[in-house]
Amino acid sequence: MISIDFEMTQELRDIYVETLCSVKFQDGKTIKDKFDELAIFDGYSFEDVIFMKPEAMHSFIEDTKAKKLNKEELKAIFKYDGKFQPLIASFIEKYLNPRVCYYCNIDYVNVYVEENGGLKNKFTLDHFIDKGNYPYLALSFFNLIPCCSVCNTKIKGQQNFYEDEKLRYTNPYSKDFDFNQKVKFKLFLSDKCQDLHIKSKDDIEIPLKEKYSDKYQKYIDVFKLNDRYSAHKDIVYEMMKNAELYPESRLKELQELTGIPYQEIKKDIFKLIDDNADLSKEPFSKLIKDISQELGLT
Repeated sequence: MISIDFEMTQELRDIYVETLCSVKFQDGKTIKDKFDELAIFDGYSFEDVIFMKPEAMHSFIEDTKAKKLNKEELKAIFKYDGKFQPLIASFIEKYLNPRVCYYCNIDYVNVYVEENGGLKNKFTLDHFIDKGNYPYLALSFFNLIPCCSVCNTKIKGQQNFYEDEKLRYTNPYSKDFDFNQKVKFKLFLSDKCQDLHIKSKDDIEIPLKEKYSDKYQKYIDVFKLNDRYSAHKDIVYEMMKNAELYPESRLKELQELTGIPYQEIKKDIFKLIDDNADLSKEPFSKLIKDISQELGLT
């Protein structure tokens, strides 16, 4: 739902490679040593694979399908779970610092403090292209999506996104991932509502609607976004009640009483989000932004 804007500088590339190579196999070799020994990815270096962009993964996978790959051998080399996972999670925590699930924008996923005083990551890392079928992408940075455990383990699970053309190009790291621009929450009211006057959140429907295409409908269905957001209609209900309580005239009265510009008062009351704001920093930010536009608040 929310694109990931992250610049992988040369310095960070070096740190990531160093992080991966800090793990030694029983024979003392590193993941890069093992990769070089494979000699099956003609034309692709270790760094090419580890930092491969989402839009390049399709041709890479198709290239490898013609080769006789030993999946079990590759799984042993690119073993994400246990061996590399803690190191990669720490790298992403430090340099990307994810705060909200990029798939659903519902839950915070950043670090929290445990009762014993320690720190624990709430975010999980989903292999957008699953590591079971494509183990050689298990450690590829742009194949690892910080997300909540609901999206990762309870909903997406082991679904093979690569084999489904409607899902293949929905990686939030992709330069073509334009979900926020193409898909908007729309506000629908029951027939008994008049002039936006509602008595209950049950009078509200807030489905995601895509304009002029169905590029993301499968994505919406897989992550059950409409069903999950339906459980949070109280957010929109509160916005609409505030719109009744604080029309423009009332906001200007408050401006005269407090000396605070009414646009600031409005922003505080409705928790409005700026057009250029990073939606990955707060949960429900896309919902609030889209519905604010629907209500004419921005």
